[in-house]
Amino acid sequence: MAIVFDSISIVGLRKAHLRQLVSYIDHCEQEGWYNEPESHFKSRHKDLKEWAKRAEEYAYSEGVRIPKK
Repeated sequence: MAIVFDSISIVGLRKAHLRQLVSYIDHCEQEGWYNEPESHFKSRHKDLKEWAKRAEEYAYSEGVRIPKK
């Protein structure tokens, strides 16, 4: 039987953590490095980048606060 999870707490992270994650992803893209096979890496990279940018945009939305630990 598979164990499914649909949420991971980000309690304790700051908005700056999300901004830094997006920066890492952008840097990877600019440097052009990837793990083999390239097509799989690029597909995962695209998904991660979209998720990280959505998370960052949401975190910086008016009224949004990430709870402290």
